[in-house]
Amino acid sequence: MWVLVRILGILGLITGVIPFQFKRHKHIVLCKGLSTVFFATQYFVLGAYTGAWMDLISSTRNFIFYKLVEKGKSTLPVILAFSFLLVIITATSWGGWFSLLPLIAKILSTVSYGMKSERLLRLITFPSCILWIVYNCIVGTYEAAIGDALSFISIIIAIYKFDIKKPKEVAVAE
Repeated sequence: MWVLVRILGILGLITGVIPFQFKRHKHIVLCKGLSTVFFATQYFVLGAYTGAWMDLISSTRNFIFYKLVEKGKSTLPVILAFSFLLVIITATSWGGWFSLLPLIAKILSTVSYGMKSERLLRLITFPSCILWIVYNCIVGTYEAAIGDALSFISIIIAIYKFDIKKPKEVAVAE
């Protein structure tokens, strides 16, 4: 069982860090959706049900956001519905005060992944990484904590690369 938990964590870690280096919304949300499936399975095995349910909801949410953004439709009703669902899941799987950490983190990421703007997606996801690091340390999912720390670094790199750094202008021959 210990080996399974570690393998799931490593797969979640790899697929959780990579997405922020993508520029396009669809690649970010689909890759993060895959990551949440690995982590949800890991949390279930460990008995960390709040985190598990949050991640399963997130993988579904990411797929829906991908489809809505691709079609140019509003994500606001889905943001509100998933946020409400997250509150219900937290209340029904309450494990103590630390259950609030994934709730707040998931509401932040629900808002961020529902935005078409990749820049806002990165900025709003940034603080959720910190909340997940703390939660993962509390429940003992250390690969997830490392993954969230690496995601935090990946977001910083992506913010610099895509949002701050000026693209080099290409010289045009006259």
